[in-house]
Amino acid sequence: MTRSQFPPDPYARPQRPVRQAPGDSHRSALVVALIGAAATIVAALIGLFVQLSGDVEQRASGPSLGGASPASDAPDTSVVPRSSVPPSTSGASGGADGPAAPAPTAPTPTAPTPVGLPEEFLGRWQGYAEEVDATSTDHYRVTVELDQGALREQVGNVHYAMESSDCYGTVTLTAVGGTDQVILGESIQSGNCITNGRITLTLRPGDTVDFAYESTKRDGTRQSVRAGLERVA
Repeated sequence: MTRSQFPPDPYARPQRPVRQAPGDSHRSALVVALIGAAATIVAALIGLFVQLSGDVEQRASGPSLGGASPASDAPDTSVVPRSSVPPSTSGASGGADGPAAPAPTAPTPTAPTPVGLPEEFLGRWQGYAEEVDATSTDHYRVTVELDQGALREQVGNVHYAMESSDCYGTVTLTAVGGTDQVILGESIQSGNCITNGRITLTLRPGDTVDFAYESTKRDGTRQSVRAGLERVA
């Protein structure tokens, strides 16, 4: 027999429907609202954390393609644009295919070699000479007069005023050592002197020259004469 087949119990207490208190519905709505707000806050925090994590990872991984490195604040020069490379130049900078060519050097100027008797030697020179040989020493006056002339040309004359004899001769320009030295070839025309000899004149300060004469005597011995001459005309 089912429950519906039993007669109702006359002694049973009647069941009342359960009523929900008015405050319970408000509390439930408040709980739901708090749970929604908390979920929204949690979602916002999660999104902010994800964004901050991405920024930190991007900074740690280095500069982007269009930016600069935060550590150096210098532009990325790993790739140089072709247009920024300076063109190669010829000359001292050289090229890409070989070493730089040395810069041309200006030639060192040299004093021109005189082709004739330097004008510093022009005029009359006079002084006392000392002649030394194996047997005796003589002193006498020497006079040299020089005029303009080219190499291998006669440029003047010479006079030896000795006690035993006066000797006169001509001199020919044979070599020029710059502007301060000349070499003359002597040829005696008269007097008891050696016919041929060599005279070297060297300029000194104060309008003076050193006179040096060298020759060989008839007996084969060397003859040497030294003098200091001053310009007298």
